Amino acid sequence: MTSKFSLPLSEVDEKFLNELKAKYPGHTRLDIQLVDTDEIPSFSITDFWQIIDLLNWSAEETEETIAPAVDALSKHPLSHIYLFEDMLAELLYALDTQQHAQVAYPDKPISADGFLYVRAAIVAQGKRHYEEVLHTPEKLDKHADFEPLLSVAALAYEKTTKKPFDYIPAISYETYSNEAGWE
Repeated sequence: MTSKFSLPLSEVDEKFLNELKAKYPGHTRLDIQLVDTDEIPSFSITDFWQIIDLLNWSAEETEETIAPAVDALSKHPLSHIYLFEDMLAELLYALDTQQHAQVAYPDKPISADGFLYVRAAIVAQGKRHYEEVLHTPEKLDKHADFEPLLSVAALAYEKTTKKPFDYIPAISYETYSNEAGWE
């Protein structure tokens, strides 16, 4: 189970930490991201889709396809790169349903990685297409595949910091993570 908390730093006190320790097992990992909301402009879902719209579908190589999105995201504050990854995870999670998987794999066993890459292709095709497929799984193109979308935030972070992107979103986008979607 993954939980995400967003609260002012002033509310993180010993009582809050003790409540977390009581609620979660000792092997649970706590990731902390600090965002000074006064100094950094917000990053909205509209901003996310604007980055997605920069994908260059006329490029011959996948690296060239994602390059404009990586370049644009790398010019944002680091917190935006994290938020981009969080938003991507949420969108992929929402598509992680048995209904969508059955359209992608009507006659064969579901490939966990393959289904993730199909979902990434849906997001990569933009907001309108994403919303159509989210609400009407039959519109899913089972032959679409765009794994490179999963590396946009990491490449933007590495371009900016020259360090590896060591971040796991609070919501998992791995296939079968959306338990409600597989009931």
